[in-house]
Amino acid sequence: MSDAWGWLIPVTALVGIVLVGFIIMKLQKSLFRALGASAPAAEPGAAPFSGFQQSPQESREDFVRRHWQRPGVVADGVTLVDLYDRIRALEERLAEVERRSGAPSD
Repeated sequence: MSDAWGWLIPVTALVGIVLVGFIIMKLQKSLFRALGASAPAAEPGAAPFSGFQQSPQESREDFVRRHWQRPGVVADGVTLVDLYDRIRALEERLAEVERRSGAPSD
């Protein structure tokens, strides 16, 4: 009888952990649907698209801009978005200088 009591606590803990994990997954899915987030159409046989993954049609810059407020998704979103803005401004200035000087552009 004492052997049975020794297994009761570990088995109960394991069942509890599995059930809590299952409930959390269900709540995340329902929350995802409730917020109206929809996954884009994927090719047949492709892995399902998650909102936290970069889609094949999306550039890294677009991905960072889309997730700049989410911690842990991008290292430092505000700085990266600022750098992308500065690079775009420098590219525009370079194009303007090349246009004025008549230099051929790439």
